[in-house]
Amino acid sequence: MARRHSGRVGSRLAASAHERSGTRRGVLAAVVAAAALVLSACGGSGSGSGSSASGDITLGISVPLSGAVGSSCAPMNKAMLAWFDHVNAQGGINGHKIKVDNRDDGYDAARAVTNTKAFIAEKVAAVTGQCGSLQPPAQLPLLNAAKIPFMYVFGASTTLLKPLSPMYFNLMPTYGSQLVAEIPWVFQQHGPGTVALMSTVTPDSPTTAKQVEAAVKQAGGTFVGDYTAPPGTADFSPQVLKMKQKHPDYVVLDQIPQDAARLTQAMTDNGFAPNKFLVGSSAVSQQTFLAGVSAALQPKLLVASDTIAPASAEGTDCVTVLNAAKIKVEGVTLRGCGTAQVVESVLKAAKQPVSSQSVVAAMESMAQVKASEIYPPVSFSATNHVGVSDLYVFGVKNGAFYQAGSIGG
Repeated sequence: MARRHSGRVGSRLAASAHERSGTRRGVLAAVVAAAALVLSACGGSGSGSGSSASGDITLGISVPLSGAVGSSCAPMNKAMLAWFDHVNAQGGINGHKIKVDNRDDGYDAARAVTNTKAFIAEKVAAVTGQCGSLQPPAQLPLLNAAKIPFMYVFGASTTLLKPLSPMYFNLMPTYGSQLVAEIPWVFQQHGPGTVALMSTVTPDSPTTAKQVEAAVKQAGGTFVGDYTAPPGTADFSPQVLKMKQKHPDYVVLDQIPQDAARLTQAMTDNGFAPNKFLVGSSAVSQQTFLAGVSAALQPKLLVASDTIAPASAEGTDCVTVLNAAKIKVEGVTLRGCGTAQVVESVLKAAKQPVSSQSVVAAMESMAQVKASEIYPPVSFSATNHVGVSDLYVFGVKNGAFYQAGSIGG
């Protein structure tokens, strides 16, 4: 965004009127200075300077505040912004404030691309706070070309990791990786059995289906069916009735939370429940999903999460900040706050002045850093851009998630 510097240009034109040669030199200097300002504000090679003329550290956030996942993504976004406001109130990052260009993309890839192009034009230090699996594959090529890091999407895709993208960093493992780790844990605790998979169609869902089927077979179970529906499906009765005929011991959920809630409603309406458990990834480890699950089905839930349960967050700074901002403390808002804490940690560690390059370098040097109260320790390297490897397993008691176990460290 262009910024005016009339005082600087005016000073270059202050030569005495009677010194014509000096005046000509002053005018020439003014023209050069003005051209440089235009180039710095509107153009450039796309390397992402990150720091504005005022010294602010600029971040871009494109996030669904509306659309199919707006009800879960918008609270996460509010929590991130609340933490950044808290950081700024405490003096910022090494004396520099965090400035956020926050834009709605409505869970639409084309809108996310438009937002991302605006961030590149602004030369943000990083793009962060995205929520959803549909938009990032369209955004990432632009950010790779501009050499601007894409940090910590709530939603994960193998297509963004293989081959390793130089600018893509995430905290959470892919949903497929989470389920592959969770299924053996569930079988060890509750015995192997037959498994049906219900998926929201995303760019990653075919890969996840293959991973789940392989994990079930390797852990000693039997895979009996793979059912899919596009995001925003209103009636899951057809899929539920097909699953009901299979009498599965487990139903694995690879869905956005709103779809998963409607699925469980259709299960209740059609008198169907798995013999043992509903098994989900971190996509459904939040109240947006849980609130739509009947009391009869809630005890059958086991979901993986890369963040702690709300019941475990009492006494954290995140809870204090969320309460002060009048934001409900729940899984998705803790995720937002925790993600912002990791961003803060990286910005503090980045070489000053903060730039896209120094942000990448800071992340790739992180080894078991406890960068947030909400996440396990974070590690990145030049060959690993997934920061969290340990997971929690949540069950449900009295309508709330609690930690029933852990996978990894």
